[in-house]
Amino acid sequence: MAGYATTRSSAGRIVELAAIVIAAIIVLHIIFVLVGANGGNSIVSTDADWASTLAAWFRDLFTPSNYKLAVVVNYGLAALFYLAIGRIVAALVNRV
Repeated sequence: MAGYATTRSSAGRIVELAAIVIAAIIVLHIIFVLVGANGGNSIVSTDADWASTLAAWFRDLFTPSNYKLAVVVNYGLAALFYLAIGRIVAALVNRV
């Protein structure tokens, strides 16, 4: 019975870890935008592509005139969304 509880707990941790990794990719993009990282760099451009795909629902949710503020608000909401949903799903997985 102890092995079953460990498996449930591990599955929830994997779900939560996936959400944290997704949020980290999005937050890294926010940081790159704020510090003005070179968009031609392969790391920066790859992260921007991934973050853009992951935050697709939130990209133009708010449209302030300042680009950096728009990125912080929209992508920040996406990161918070993934963290919240990851936590909820992990809790549900652990209950089942």
